[in-house]
Amino acid sequence: MGRRMIVQYNKGNQTTLLVTGDSPDGYQLQRTKGAANSAEFVAKRPSAGDSSSSVQQQPPPQSLLLSLLQRPVRRVRKTLQATFLPAGYPTSVGSNYLSYTLWQAVTNFATTANGVLASTFLLYSVGLGAGAIPTAGALNWVLKDGLGQLGTLLFGKAIAHNFDIHSKTWYFMSFLLLSTATGLEIATILAPSSFLILGSTANMVKGLSWMAGGSTRSVFNLSFVRDNNIADITAKNTSQYIFASLFGTTAGVSICAYIGQSAPLALLCFSGLAWTAIYSAYRTVKAIPLPTLNSTRLQLLAARYLKCIRTSSTGLVGFSSGSYMSYQQPPGYVSYQQEYEVPEDEDDTCELELPSPLDLAHQDPPLPWVTADRRILNPAIHVGTQLDKLVQGQPALLVVLLATFRFQRYLLVPEASAIHMVLHAEAAPRDMVQAYLQACILRKCIKAGVQLSHDNVHELRIILHDTLLAAEALTPPFMRALARQGWQTEKIVVEAHRRRARW
Repeated sequence: MGRRMIVQYNKGNQTTLLVTGDSPDGYQLQRTKGAANSAEFVAKRPSAGDSSSSVQQQPPPQSLLLSLLQRPVRRVRKTLQATFLPAGYPTSVGSNYLSYTLWQAVTNFATTANGVLASTFLLYSVGLGAGAIPTAGALNWVLKDGLGQLGTLLFGKAIAHNFDIHSKTWYFMSFLLLSTATGLEIATILAPSSFLILGSTANMVKGLSWMAGGSTRSVFNLSFVRDNNIADITAKNTSQYIFASLFGTTAGVSICAYIGQSAPLALLCFSGLAWTAIYSAYRTVKAIPLPTLNSTRLQLLAARYLKCIRTSSTGLVGFSSGSYMSYQQPPGYVSYQQEYEVPEDEDDTCELELPSPLDLAHQDPPLPWVTADRRILNPAIHVGTQLDKLVQGQPALLVVLLATFRFQRYLLVPEASAIHMVLHAEAAPRDMVQAYLQACILRKCIKAGVQLSHDNVHELRIILHDTLLAAEALTPPFMRALARQGWQTEKIVVEAHRRRARW
């Protein structure tokens, strides 16, 4: 038996050496039979009577034919990878990059084909089918673009601040909007007299779609960076879009040539392409492992951690310490400090069970409000509600809030249908994490049937204080668990409008 050595060179290609002696001195390397993917050699001592020992053995015809067939395949594969994938793939990008790229290509193909179909029917509606575009039709076309761009600016001003907070939501929404705009453009053939209204509205919705899609796509590209290669990933994303759009344009032209000016066939083709675009956009969103923490992901992670750390289903009856001992606890009161107690042995089981960005990607809903996701909306957590509106006409409630949270950089105001969070002007990411932990504990209280009435400030103060102490103790291990699982805790974005207070 010999010693087998593997030598790696040229971007991952391997050469296998088989040495059959104790010392390589005086041996010659010859290619062995059956070597296919890697070059396999045998070290052999030359003898005086062996004249063939210095001649390299020829591979069998089957191996030679296989090698000739694999060579162009490898060449095409390298060309495609260099054109459409970042340098150093797969180690230079994050997980799920290929799945994200393929589903995005399907989306771009379908939307481009639909765009060709819509543009063709826009031209039909202004008179192209009659032989020439009249002057009135050309004027309507120009007005349609101008009014649509103006509407895009107004809507962009109103909602652009949400793109960072809900990146997945607005990416998915961009294709819903784009499909809607395409449908309106095709509908102009049914009502040519309303061309300006339909065309302007469609152009406005389409502009908003491009704004949302382009803005959120940059966030996704940044999440896949692993080798300081954001420019390379962005450039390859453009190449992927162009390639998919070329096929989409070809498909769109073929569809238009086949259906002519038939509005029913156009609407049928539009429906199929729109469904393909929306479904592939949904799968694209599910494949993106965003490591940043927003309101939705922070709630899902906090709920998962609290479920793991919970020591019992009911807790123990007791009361809080300090200045709150003078308040007698209500009958059947649950001690949340003991129900969510940090393990004394520092068991890291809950840290390991906390999902990573890749694990949570398919559980992060793009439209939780539309699907009525009970994990997030029962009750919902609202950030940035104006404090004066929450305590209007209730001075006792304001006193309880300021007394309970006087050393914190946030306030929580629970109600039956919502939990309102008011952040301090100097609130840091750690304060936001603690606020969401306490809000999720309060959510469990509301689901369990605990009445957190603003009229009964005595009971409300006890529950707020007890859940505050529980969340304060859980925040350090929870943040360690987040960092350990690859979540970015340095910057947390949970506010659409920065409405903060000082106290």
